[in-house]
Amino acid sequence: MKKSDQKMLFRKAGIKDLNSICQLRSQLANDPEDKLTTEYAPYSPKRDKVFIGRCLRARNRFILIAEDKEGICAHNIILIETISPKMQAYYTYHQKALLVHLYVDQNKRRQGIGRALMDYTLKYLKQRGVEFADLECYMYNKKAANLYNNLGFQDVFVTKRFYLK
Repeated sequence: MKKSDQKMLFRKAGIKDLNSICQLRSQLANDPEDKLTTEYAPYSPKRDKVFIGRCLRARNRFILIAEDKEGICAHNIILIETISPKMQAYYTYHQKALLVHLYVDQNKRRQGIGRALMDYTLKYLKQRGVEFADLECYMYNKKAANLYNNLGFQDVFVTKRFYLK
């Protein structure tokens, strides 16, 4: 499918989207491009449904989705940190976002959906008064890193890990 053939709707997810989001996220268990399930605890549909439900109900977390005629095909989980008035003198910002996880359906990748959802996400955050957004990206995930670089994200620090097991 060409990008021009796609009719995408971008919106904030609601609790009615819980099962559809969880169904999309179930791909994580077998996704060769996403090592999330091997870095942390193995994927658990029950635990994931609780996590997504909490994100959909929380005031400082939300999920933005991309939807086509077949349903939800991508999501982006966002946490908002608001600095309390007492602490604002110590910070250069009042609100920041942490983009926790952008995920696009395995069958719909390389069609511009992730970029379009990120564009929507950044506009949405700006409208909410968020001053900057942070995200983490695995070094092996070159495609995601290129997307974020092309959107204007800058490398700020590097996290190193040493496995003791």
